[in-house]
Amino acid sequence: MKKIISALIAASLCFMSAHVSLAAESWREAFVTRLMRTISSDPSYNEVVLTDLDKNGIPEAFVMRGGADGGISAGFTMNGNTISPIEVPGNIIGGCLTDITVYNDNGRYIFVGCEIPRYASVINYYKLIFDGQKLTAEKIFKSYVSSYPTIPYPDIYGNDFLTNGYPNRTKIKDFVDSYEGMNSLTAGSSNAKLIVDGNEMEVFGYTVNDSNYYKIRDIAMILRTTAARFDVSWDEDLSAIAVSRGLKYTIVGGELSEGEAAINVEQNSAPVYVDGEERELLSYNINGNTYFKIRDIADMIGFAVDWDGDAQAVIIRTE
Repeated sequence: MKKIISALIAASLCFMSAHVSLAAESWREAFVTRLMRTISSDPSYNEVVLTDLDKNGIPEAFVMRGGADGGISAGFTMNGNTISPIEVPGNIIGGCLTDITVYNDNGRYIFVGCEIPRYASVINYYKLIFDGQKLTAEKIFKSYVSSYPTIPYPDIYGNDFLTNGYPNRTKIKDFVDSYEGMNSLTAGSSNAKLIVDGNEMEVFGYTVNDSNYYKIRDIAMILRTTAARFDVSWDEDLSAIAVSRGLKYTIVGGELSEGEAAINVEQNSAPVYVDGEERELLSYNINGNTYFKIRDIADMIGFAVDWDGDAQAVIIRTE
């Protein structure tokens, strides 16, 4: 009887493992179907790029037309079990997405595409930013990123998808199946103590690239009665976090709650407004919450922060 039960458990585990694997790969079949439909609607747009701009393991797909003036007809990705459209920029040609280099600015990933405009030999460089719904392309000089090291990055380009003028499902499927995605972002629970003006605080955080990251509301909570107090809110008009320095933090509930093992880690490009001024801060979305580097929060608010290696503690001084 024990052997039968063991066999049933083993079979169940194998089924669950296979089910999880299939779920994780469900985007591939959905992409094939959407690409078939998109290319069928206008076969002159028959070039495709798969690129993972948010580094979450599921690529974004962009369909374009070749040539020096080739535009981008469509972009999409997958959120959960749903294909989501991506608003694409009109200031670049599709070729800009076929040649992307990723630079590492102390843990911040900068995606740069380049293009050679029609009737010109000068290369244009664009910083590519994807916020989950919209892709924007900001023109930059190469010197903006030339001092940063590059990192390996999976993206693929293909243009052989037609047979007798119609999209060939087998060719599209082979192309999509050849994409080897990766999510190199990992986060571990921080073991660092957090000491504010000599008092140890219980605040859950993560370590990413050897730096400590915390929820901004948690830091606002522990500084609520100090000289470095600040309030945090969500600005609907700006679709951004708004920080007001000098104001006592408004408790909303859920602050200082215990976290859990990091499962989903994504770099976050959402802006933060401090007293109405936009600030660009590196942050990570971990298990659905946004975490900021403690030193960046300190610089933004105006308090001192140090690291005590012997005590393995983050030391915050507000006076």
